[in-house]
Amino acid sequence: MKKFIYICIALILASCGSNKTASLSTDVPKEVNISNVAVQPILSNLNNVNKGNYKEGELLVKFKLGVVTTSSFKIHQAVGASVIKSFSVVPNLEHVKLPEGLSVKDAIIKYKNDPNVEYAEPNYILHISETIPNDTDFGQQWDLRNTGQFANGTPGADIKAPEAWDITKGSSSIIVAVIDTGIDYNHSDLVGNIWTNSGEIPNNGIDDDGNGYIDDWRGWNFVSSDNNPMDDNGHGTHVAGIIGAVGNNGTGIAGLMWNVKLMALKFLNSDGEGTIADAIGAIQYAVAKGAKIINASFGGSAYSNTLYDAINSANSAGILFMAAAGNGGGLFCDSGIGNNNDLSPCYPASYNLPNIISVAATDQNDNRATFSNFGLNSVHVAAPGVYILSTVQTSLTPTGYQFMSGTSMSAPHVSGLAGLLYSYYTSFTPSQIRATILRYVDVLPTLNGWIQTGGRINAYKAVSSLLTPTNLNATAASPSNISISWTDNATGEDGYKIERKTGSGSYNQMTTSAANTTSYADSGLTDGTTYTYRVRAYNTIPADSFYSNEASTATLLNPPTGLTATAASTSQVNLAWTDNSQTEEGYKIERKPQGGTSYTQIASVGPNVTTYTDSSGLSPSATYSYRVMAFNTAAGNSSYSNEASVTTLSPPGQSSSNGGGGCSVARQGTPVETVDLGLMLIPLVFIVIKKWKR
Repeated sequence: MKKFIYICIALILASCGSNKTASLSTDVPKEVNISNVAVQPILSNLNNVNKGNYKEGELLVKFKLGVVTTSSFKIHQAVGASVIKSFSVVPNLEHVKLPEGLSVKDAIIKYKNDPNVEYAEPNYILHISETIPNDTDFGQQWDLRNTGQFANGTPGADIKAPEAWDITKGSSSIIVAVIDTGIDYNHSDLVGNIWTNSGEIPNNGIDDDGNGYIDDWRGWNFVSSDNNPMDDNGHGTHVAGIIGAVGNNGTGIAGLMWNVKLMALKFLNSDGEGTIADAIGAIQYAVAKGAKIINASFGGSAYSNTLYDAINSANSAGILFMAAAGNGGGLFCDSGIGNNNDLSPCYPASYNLPNIISVAATDQNDNRATFSNFGLNSVHVAAPGVYILSTVQTSLTPTGYQFMSGTSMSAPHVSGLAGLLYSYYTSFTPSQIRATILRYVDVLPTLNGWIQTGGRINAYKAVSSLLTPTNLNATAASPSNISISWTDNATGEDGYKIERKTGSGSYNQMTTSAANTTSYADSGLTDGTTYTYRVRAYNTIPADSFYSNEASTATLLNPPTGLTATAASTSQVNLAWTDNSQTEEGYKIERKPQGGTSYTQIASVGPNVTTYTDSSGLSPSATYSYRVMAFNTAAGNSSYSNEASVTTLSPPGQSSSNGGGGCSVARQGTPVETVDLGLMLIPLVFIVIKKWKR
C-alpha cells in the first residue's frame, strides 16, 4: 500500500506544476551602427588621373596595425611585388615595385582584396603649382617670376604671378583704363585685349552712343581731340603690356592679366606731356564707359583741386586709381633721386583719397629703387619697377618690346593685380580690393619704415587670401550632434563663418571658427531633423569668400526604450514602450516567433503612440519576441529598442507550453488551479486515513 501511495505522489508531482508567467527580456541588443561612412575608392580617383601623373610599375602600400613583416612579405610575394623601401614617418607603409605586366590599377585591386592591407595607392608625381606661359620672352620678366636671371637678381624677389595664374588669369569683363600716351592697339601682343566701344559703329561719322565723341570705338585721343588713341611715345603701350599683354599666346610677354579689356585714353603727347584738362576728360570718359580701374603713371608737384575732384568722382563711381609715386622731386617728380612724398607731395599719387593706391618701385633684389619716391603716410605699397620688359610700338624698336624703369612701371603691376582680384572675387567692393592688395604683401626690410605697408605686392597671397572652402560634408554623430568638415583653401583668412538652416528655412550664422580650421561639431540639435550648412572664409578687412557647397544631413532619431510585452490571452499580447523622440512620424513594430531566424514587421503606429496590441496570427502557449523603432522621412529609422519576449496563455483545459499542465481533470467551467490543488491533497488524505485506522 505504501509503495502504491508513493508512486502516485511521484507521478502527480512529475506531471502537475504551476504555469510560468510571461517574461521580459532584459538583454539589450548590440548597438547597430547606422551612421553613414563616406567611402572614396582609390580606383575611382585613379580613373580621373592621367597616367603621366603617377609612376608606372610602383605602388605605396600601407598595412594595418599589427601586421607582421612575414605576413606583408607573403602578400607582396602573392602579387609578385618587391619592397623598394619602408618609411618610419608613416608606420607600416612600404614603397613597392610591381612585376612586369601588372598594371597599377590591377595591383591595387589585388592588394585591396587582402584584409591586412589598409590602403594601396599610386605613387603620384607632384608638380610645382604654378602656371608658366609659353610667351617667348617670359623668361626675362623677372618681375613676375624671378629666378635670378636678370642682373644677379634674388630668386623669389617677385610678385608670384605664376602661382596667382593657377587661380585666375583675369577676365574680359574687367576694363582697365590706361590714361597715358595712348596704346598701340595693333600690337600683336595687345590686340586681343583692346577695349572697343560696343555702342559705337566704327568710322560712320556719327556719335552713335551720344557721349559727345564721334566714332570713339577704341577709346579717345584727348591731345588732338580725335578717335585715334595710338601711342606715339611708347610709355602707354609699355604700361598696357604690363597690365594685360595676351598671355600664353606663344609670343612676346605675358601681362599680369591674360584676359582684360584695355581702354586706350591718350592725354599725354609724344613728349610725355599733357594737361590737367585732358587728364580730367580721360577720367570722365573712363567713368562713363564702365572702367573698374584707372592706371595713372604720370605726376607733377602742382596740387590741382580739379584733378582731385575728378578722382574723387571716380571714387564715387567705384573706380580704383593706381598712381605712380614718382621718380624723384622737381616739377614733374622725375629728378631721379627718391623723394619723400610726405614732405614734398607728388600728385595725383599724394591726394588723400580712398580709391588711390600710391606705388613705389623695387628692383630685382627687392630693394627700393634709388629713384623711387617714398613716404610712410602717403606711399602705400611697392611693386617691381626696374628694367621691366614690356610692349612698345614697333616704330620704336623692331621687336616691339623694350625694358623701361620707373614707378610708371610699378603702378600697372598693381592695376593688373586689382584686375585679377576683381576677376575672382566678383562680389568685392573697390575698398575690399584695395585693402586686400595692401594687406597681403611681402614685408621687406628695405621698405619697412619707408612706405605705409612696408611691403611689395604679392599677387598669389592676395588672390589666394580668401579662396572658397570646398568639400563641405555633414555627418550625423548622434540624435543631438552633427559633425561638419571642409577643405581649407584660403591662405590669409582670419577664420570661417559657419551658417545653418533647418529644413527649408533661412540661413543664420551660428558661430565662427579660427583660421586654418577644417571642422566643427554642432550640438544641442533636435533629433530626426534635417540641417543644412554652408561655410565661408573671412578676414578683418572685412571681406568674405564665396560660400562653400551646401551640406545637409538629418540627426539620428532617438530610439524607443523600456519595451515590455504582456500576454493578455491565448491570442493577444500587449506592448508598451517609452517615446524618446521629438520628431518621429511613427513606430514600426517587429515580431519573431520562438526559434525564428529573423524579425518581420507586423505593424506601424503614428507619432507619440507608446502602446500596441498584437492580435494577428498568434498561437496559444507560444513564445514571441518583439522590438520597436521610430521613423520619419528626414532621418529614416532609429536604432531598435530593447527586445521583449512573452508566451501567450494556454487555452482552457490545457497547460502552458512552459509546464504546469498535462494532467488536469477539471470539468468544464472548473478552474484548473482548484483541481490541481485537490489532486495534490489526495496522498495526504490517504496518509491521514491510514493513521486513523491504526
